[in-house]
Amino acid sequence: MTAVGDPHQSIYGWRGASAGGLERFPEQFRTLDADGTPRRADVHTLSTSWRNELTILDAANLVAGPLRAGARVPLPVLQARPGAQAGHVQALVADTVEDEARAVARFVADRWRGAAPGVDRVSAAVLCRKRAQFPVLRQALREAGLPVEVVGLGGLLSTPEVVDLVAALQAAHDPSRGDALVRLLTGARTRLGAADLHALAAWASELSARHGSARGRGADGVEADVVDERSIVDALDDLPPAQWCSRTGRSLTDVALARLADLAGLLRALRAHTYLSLPELVGEAERLLGLDIEVAARAGVSPGRARAHLDAFRDVAVDFSQSADHPTLGAFLAWLEAADAREDGLDLPVAEPDPDAVQLITIHAAKGLEWDVVAVAGMVDGGLPATATQGKDGPKDSAWLTGLGTLPYPLRGDRHDLPELAYAGAADPKDLEERRKRFLLDAGDHEVAEERRLAYVALTRARSDLLLTAAWWGQAKGVRKVSLFLTELAEAGLVDAQGWAPAPADGTANPREVSEYSAVWPGDPFAGSGAEHHRGDAVRAAAEAVRAAIEAAGAQPPQPGDDRDARGPGVAADADGTEHPDELARLADRLLAERELTSRPSAEVVLPAHLSASALVRLDSGAEEFALALRRPVPLEPSPQARRGTAFHTWVEGWFGSASLVDLDDLPGADDDSLPVDADQAALRAAFLATPWAQRRPVAVEVDIETPVDGYVIRSRIDAVFPDPEAAPAVAGSGAPDDAVVVVDWKTGAPPTDPAARASRELQLAVYRLAWSRWTGTPIERVQAAFCYVGAGLTVRPERLLDEDEITALLRRSTASDVQAPDAHAASGGFVRSGAGERVSRRS
Repeated sequence: MTAVGDPHQSIYGWRGASAGGLERFPEQFRTLDADGTPRRADVHTLSTSWRNELTILDAANLVAGPLRAGARVPLPVLQARPGAQAGHVQALVADTVEDEARAVARFVADRWRGAAPGVDRVSAAVLCRKRAQFPVLRQALREAGLPVEVVGLGGLLSTPEVVDLVAALQAAHDPSRGDALVRLLTGARTRLGAADLHALAAWASELSARHGSARGRGADGVEADVVDERSIVDALDDLPPAQWCSRTGRSLTDVALARLADLAGLLRALRAHTYLSLPELVGEAERLLGLDIEVAARAGVSPGRARAHLDAFRDVAVDFSQSADHPTLGAFLAWLEAADAREDGLDLPVAEPDPDAVQLITIHAAKGLEWDVVAVAGMVDGGLPATATQGKDGPKDSAWLTGLGTLPYPLRGDRHDLPELAYAGAADPKDLEERRKRFLLDAGDHEVAEERRLAYVALTRARSDLLLTAAWWGQAKGVRKVSLFLTELAEAGLVDAQGWAPAPADGTANPREVSEYSAVWPGDPFAGSGAEHHRGDAVRAAAEAVRAAIEAAGAQPPQPGDDRDARGPGVAADADGTEHPDELARLADRLLAERELTSRPSAEVVLPAHLSASALVRLDSGAEEFALALRRPVPLEPSPQARRGTAFHTWVEGWFGSASLVDLDDLPGADDDSLPVDADQAALRAAFLATPWAQRRPVAVEVDIETPVDGYVIRSRIDAVFPDPEAAPAVAGSGAPDDAVVVVDWKTGAPPTDPAARASRELQLAVYRLAWSRWTGTPIERVQAAFCYVGAGLTVRPERLLDEDEITALLRRSTASDVQAPDAHAASGGFVRSGAGERVSRRS
């Protein structure tokens, strides 16, 4: 057994991966000498840094010095690689966080280089302790003309295009999400002014009063629920007439009415597509909002980079759909809100940095990555380190004594490496309070050590150029203090501190509070000072040209029956009447037809590639109901029979001495919908013990088998397999083993009396029989199957079970458009339509 790691980089101690675990490894996993004497495991060191230049490595080693002093395992000081260059470490303390962000942007812009012929690529990243630092830094980097990639789920959810996308999904899903609608109303697409917003709010209040939805008790004494109220989202769906005026004199302008009607149509179209899977719905929302075109029009950015955030959000939707038990739109939006509320975005893996963009990333997410140029922003006391160190009593931390989200230290596996609250043996309450205060100080020192590891990770991400920054003024009214780590480096002379602004004098007001900010509402998307501002005129001119072309085309529309119409789409003519294909027109026709096809809901439901045996039974019993359940999945009503079956199957599994781990959907007995009988668990167990199966030794119990049939993978969970005492012995001299078996499926109810229901139920046994035959190589004629209806004390062996060809034919009939023979369907690839307009189709 081998453990590899750097205790200085153990930055995930808060979730169990502490440095102490690695340091205790030699003692906990001891090795034996040749004579059997135990001793500490061997420790081999990797002491050469092949990434960092000299000055960067010196700075990192200094920050990690206190960690090295208290380590159980001797850790060498990292040495630079042979031929390492000097490198450069610069420190900068600005007046405000905005000044700090601009300095970071200048530092990165002077050094970062994208890929170009004859130009060496230089990668760069800006590292932050918390995501709250992202907005001001991202704005400064964008204004400097740099392409920015925000890494991590939290950063993704704060990008403008993703915020708009999530807001549209929220407003379409929940009429109470007026906050999401306001985001769309005030965004660059709708750009509603303050007066029109007030007018829309007045119209919403008028609708609420008109429909009697105001809070309070109605005439019948029943208090109205909040969901019964008319919201601003409802007001958007029911806009006022053009001449409407509120009681307070407010009215909507004609421009606002047109924009609101357009937004209302967008949300209605989005609601009409909620039957789609989550990834498809996200794509449809992106198309309806025009975000795909918007990001593609960004200047100076490749199309792939421009839509990187949209693609990343689509990937998030795909991952959620694959992992969630019920991947509904509501569940997805709730999950996004929970993810956005977290302070770190560590749940998603971090991809390799794109050298054609500057990464804006948290230090936690940057672990394992490297760049040529790195800026670490926000190195102030209370930022990095997050625990303030320069207070009256030094660093303090409440650890697990407050809040319910922290596991008490005595219950953690690394408790021996954590501060201890020595409450036992306290003489009196005063003594106990003194011990608690001592614990808070010890916990503070421990947290500072953890933050020191984080700073070490941040510094060692850089290859050649490193910038460490702070700002005297942030959100707080008081002056902030420079980080302990940055001060240590400055005092040791390891950083270039020429950009260190002097500390403000006592009594100085926060310049961020006295500054006056002005803005125009609704905002102009091209009003910034960066690259977007310079392309505003060009974009407006291009838009006017497009409008002029549309108006010109509309002034002379093609007339039915003229030459242009007779030629049909995709054919153009020269001035002399010579016809030739127009490839662009053909492509446009195909794209428009495809968009029209995808925008209309389809009644076709594709049969999943993986089916359970019970799902196959439901498909055979009623293809229409099965298709409707696929299209609009609804949670099944709790079934006492299913609960009874699951409990009984678990007991039988234990009776035969076998237990296995299964998914919830595959719990044995979960599909037990046979007719109920009045038998509790004790009676069922007694009934089972009275059957001949209880005293037999099974070949296998609770076996999961997947087998392909006609392109589909059928998943079976076989309850039990026994040697078949009723089978004829193998023919003597044939060489075939006497391996005849019977597959038994336990049922806790009574057998069905309807012949059609009985035939569908026997399909399950046919699938089990085929699966066992293929899995074990047993000839299918040597495999029989039976139902044991335990509650009724009855074992039923079907006289005949379907073979593989007949199961294939059943699948094809269920997905056929008409009543066709299997061969005819194989050529047509049709479907079956339900009475509700749904149909099951084959997967292409």
